[in-house]
Amino acid sequence: MAQQGLLYMHHGSWYVRYWEIVLNEDGTLARRRPAHRLASVKDYPKKSEILPLKNRFMERLNKVGFTPEAGVLLVDFVDKTFLPACEKRLTEAGTKCYRDTWNCHLKTLATGLRVRDTRPVHLQTMLNRLGEKHGTKLAHGTYKTMKVTLSAIFTEARNLGLYEGTNPTTGVRIPKGRKHGRKRLAYSLSEILKHLELFSQDPIIVPTPLPRKRKTNRILRRRTGIKAEVHVSGVSANQVRAIIGATAFAGLRKGEIRGLWWDDDRSDVLAICRSVWRTTLKSTKTEEDIDEPGMVPIIGPLRLLLDTIRPENAAGFMFPNSVGGALDLDNLADRVIKPIFAAHGMEWKGWQAYRRGLATNLKELGVEDTTIQSILRHEDVSTTQRFYIKTAPRVAQEAMRQLEAKIGWTPVGHQLASN
Repeated sequence: MAQQGLLYMHHGSWYVRYWEIVLNEDGTLARRRPAHRLASVKDYPKKSEILPLKNRFMERLNKVGFTPEAGVLLVDFVDKTFLPACEKRLTEAGTKCYRDTWNCHLKTLATGLRVRDTRPVHLQTMLNRLGEKHGTKLAHGTYKTMKVTLSAIFTEARNLGLYEGTNPTTGVRIPKGRKHGRKRLAYSLSEILKHLELFSQDPIIVPTPLPRKRKTNRILRRRTGIKAEVHVSGVSANQVRAIIGATAFAGLRKGEIRGLWWDDDRSDVLAICRSVWRTTLKSTKTEEDIDEPGMVPIIGPLRLLLDTIRPENAAGFMFPNSVGGALDLDNLADRVIKPIFAAHGMEWKGWQAYRRGLATNLKELGVEDTTIQSILRHEDVSTTQRFYIKTAPRVAQEAMRQLEAKIGWTPVGHQLASN
């Protein structure tokens, strides 16, 4: 039976009281009569003015119901219902994004708030407080992720019948934040070729600073700058070159490189069938059909790099670790590539910089954006244009020189030159 709610005034505010059933910590049910503040008497001095607000509130509660599930706290709903549902439905990486955003930023601000009582003003207040606390220390994209997380939470609540009405995140404004959370860098073709030259022979030797504990080492390091050298085991120079080639000349993502099997090498193309995130083997990001996976052409230099590491009876992972699993590329970068780059005065920009470099290098060669999109396997060409094609300064300078020459031949150009 629908409740009408008892409207009353207390300490300068309007409240509505109603009955609900709650679940105690010991598992028993109890009947409770909570009160909800509607507004201040100053803003709504007459009872006739506050009645529509009370009626809308009770109408929403009557649709949701008054069972223990209907009155669940937002914190309990996310921890006990939303995140477990994400673990079943989403990838481990997707679930981690929601979980980290909730635990790091949103959970403490949602204490005491019930799912069914949440309104846009509550969420706007949460984001405003986060904006006041962190400001531009957090990237704008981080604030967007917070809003996306809240939207997903209340979408799940609506689907379960615990929330009635429009998703409360609609129209909620995001704090400005820092424009770019991190620089999206790209390697030029000349940089990529230099990287390949660094790994031209085995064994790989990584320079490391001499130990600081011994006085003789400190004196030797200060006077001569000599560094110790460590031979890297478990990975060959040809393997490192092939990995760089797979991302710089084929545009593969880090997880896709880790997920490559030798069966995916089909002579003239690489079939992108799977990806590895941490220790989880999963379908590729764009979820291509296993019978018709994404295909990336193998150009001559990449073909040579792959042939140098191909074993006689090629099977399993193309880039395995010591126990036959997928090689950890972040670990490879930390213990091998970064120290060698630093020793040669080169900057490590991350694995994704090779993929952006491919997009930029193809653009410089006059390749259409839609073709680059197809090679990188993006769903939308705007993603390719915005995040991957990085116009190099020399290309911009050449374009401006062409514009300068064109203007110089016009009457206006002659006039400016004469002045």
